[in-house]
Amino acid sequence: MAPPKNTNLKRLMKKILPRKLRHFLRKMQAAGIIPYIPVLPTPLIDTLIKKYCTGKGLEIGPGKHPCCDPKNTLFLDKHTDNQDGAPNADIVSDASQLPVYDCYFDFLFSSHCLEHCPNTLKTLYEWKRVIKPGSIMFLVLPHGDRIFDKHRAKTDLEHHIRDFQTLTDKHDYSHVDEIKEGWSKNEDFEELKKQFERDWGFQMWDFESRVEHDVIHYHVWTQNEVIDVLKYIGLKILYVVDILPERDDSFLVIAKK
Repeated sequence: MAPPKNTNLKRLMKKILPRKLRHFLRKMQAAGIIPYIPVLPTPLIDTLIKKYCTGKGLEIGPGKHPCCDPKNTLFLDKHTDNQDGAPNADIVSDASQLPVYDCYFDFLFSSHCLEHCPNTLKTLYEWKRVIKPGSIMFLVLPHGDRIFDKHRAKTDLEHHIRDFQTLTDKHDYSHVDEIKEGWSKNEDFEELKKQFERDWGFQMWDFESRVEHDVIHYHVWTQNEVIDVLKYIGLKILYVVDILPERDDSFLVIAKK
């Protein structure tokens, strides 16, 4: 019997399976040990991108594995030369200062980027500025209860408003103490520390280097806190998913300008 076909399989494997495991499965298939790699369902994010991300769009912070179709999407990243950066970004810019005309895009997509921006409201107002009225802002974000930030307090709307009123262009080190306290409570902290220092080449608590590379979560949230912020800047909530089947550390919110 011929193996079932799935045009999304290769892309899905790249997203959710470690490189070594993907390589191992391909070798097993080539050796005839397994007849085919099992077909998995189309990821929910891909399904929703096809539905909501139409027209001309912008993906912010795509890194090395963008989610949107390059045929109708420009990719913007601040970093192009570190391990999380996008080496072939169409636009190199900070996420809170977009060199783009007002109302230029039909959709804006971002995955696991907003938490790395110190001034959430300033950043979201800028993202709202560059999309047309009636257009989509599509956010995939880490869920504060299901990642290494789980021992940190959630960031409420009042905190974001205060940041918007008081933060300047200087680096924000105001979260350093609570980050240290929260992360140190993780059961696997020592393992995470060794892995981080191996990957990035600087110390876990070297916050100057963290800020330079934007390897820091300034804020912690669930979908509830993010919905409050999006409503505050005048967006209408269209779709919310608490936990994504292909990425259980994340939630998803789709809003409309």
